[in-house]
Amino acid sequence: MIKLGILAGDEVFRVPSERAWLAERYELVDLSGWRDMEAEALLAQIRGCEVVAMARNSPQLPAALAEDMGQLKYVCYLHGSIRHLVSKEIVEKGLLVSNWGDQVGRVAEGAMALLFCMLKQLPALNEYTKTGGTDQRIYQTYKCTLEGLDVGIYGFGPIGRHMARMLEPFKANVAIYDPYAKDVPEHIRRCASLRELFSTCAAISIHCGLNDATRASVNAEMLALLPQGGIVINTARGDVIVEQDLGTEVANGRLLAGVDVIQDEKNWDWEHSPLTPHIGAVLTRHDISKGKGYPPGEAPPPQLFEHTRQNLEAYRNGAPLKYLITAAEYDMKT
Repeated sequence: MIKLGILAGDEVFRVPSERAWLAERYELVDLSGWRDMEAEALLAQIRGCEVVAMARNSPQLPAALAEDMGQLKYVCYLHGSIRHLVSKEIVEKGLLVSNWGDQVGRVAEGAMALLFCMLKQLPALNEYTKTGGTDQRIYQTYKCTLEGLDVGIYGFGPIGRHMARMLEPFKANVAIYDPYAKDVPEHIRRCASLRELFSTCAAISIHCGLNDATRASVNAEMLALLPQGGIVINTARGDVIVEQDLGTEVANGRLLAGVDVIQDEKNWDWEHSPLTPHIGAVLTRHDISKGKGYPPGEAPPPQLFEHTRQNLEAYRNGAPLKYLITAAEYDMKT
């Protein structure tokens, strides 16, 4: 029987029904107490497993695996970003690594909600309606509708593609910038540069990974290319944007911003972000895709994601795996 190491302390692995499902298919090796293990002992245990399951509460795989992986062949990660857990060197050595792939609808829906919110300027309109004070909406030099609106998508991975699909029924003119994107549908305009994307669109939705090429790429120079009343939506990573530059544009009443991520994710208080004081910016605390959840005491036990089940079943049966992270794709990931 194939050995599966559980290298995570997440609750889902402690639910009896989920544990039983795994135990029917694999010989389980519980590594959830990895914090209390000596480094060499943990390394030996990992090398002795053919498959390792990782989740939110997992450590970074030891760098020594790049030289000797032992029996390890596959890491099944339950969530998205893997760069903090698995080095590129280990992937280049042939380790199979999968993540949640296209299970990203909630994030794209959050971006769409923010786009509608800022397109219609709901915060300012709500304030104006309830208080009877000054109308704080800013001028928008385009029709206040998605139909015919030039919407740019920065990053055409799974979330960006989902966003593009959701825009189609509203008849928006969708453009993308992603030098690595393949199989771009013919009806989507592909931009040769980020400058072209910003200079030809009224709204930008950011869905790129954070890496050396994208960090601080949305700066004053790019923002100045957007029209009066232009919109910036960010549900990717805060460091893609120079936050002070965006804050200046919002404060001046030139741009609108719907932001789920900021540069300092640990501090959402008003003094930590230049965007917070302004009605032209909505901040959603990196929570736009989650919702409030169940009331206390009513939440059902957590379950393994369907993509996790499918991949673990596929590996056991020698079938192709979904959502593999290749070495070529690694640098594009956050």
